Amino acid sequence: MVAKKLNETTDNSGNSQAIEDCIHQINDGVNQITQSFKELQKIGKDGDENFMWHEANVQTWVSAALTDATTCIDGMLGDGMSRREHAMIKARLLNVKQLASNSLAMFSRFTTRYRASRGIKNPEILS
Repeated sequence: MVAKKLNETTDNSGNSQAIEDCIHQINDGVNQITQSFKELQKIGKDGDENFMWHEANVQTWVSAALTDATTCIDGMLGDGMSRREHAMIKARLLNVKQLASNSLAMFSRFTTRYRASRGIKNPEILS
């Protein structure tokens, strides 16, 4: 939905490069969220010894999607589009960013409970 609106804006403004970059980043974010969902489905199916591997993959991909949304918002600032277009795009991207952030928080809560229910020890933090 965000990418579709950005495409429509590209046709109406001279800021096509920033918007094309943003579309690319949002599409990457969608792919990363898709990958994280597929990885989440693998948790527990191939044994608890692979839990940390799956956990790290999900966290990495959702974090990357969050970064892509942030980069897109930052890249759109001050590039000459109308205030209305900028506000509309920024609002949608902030929504994506908030959803990714909430997903990370919920996943963290899930992994904490999953570890506790399975007796999986937290990885040691390297000093």
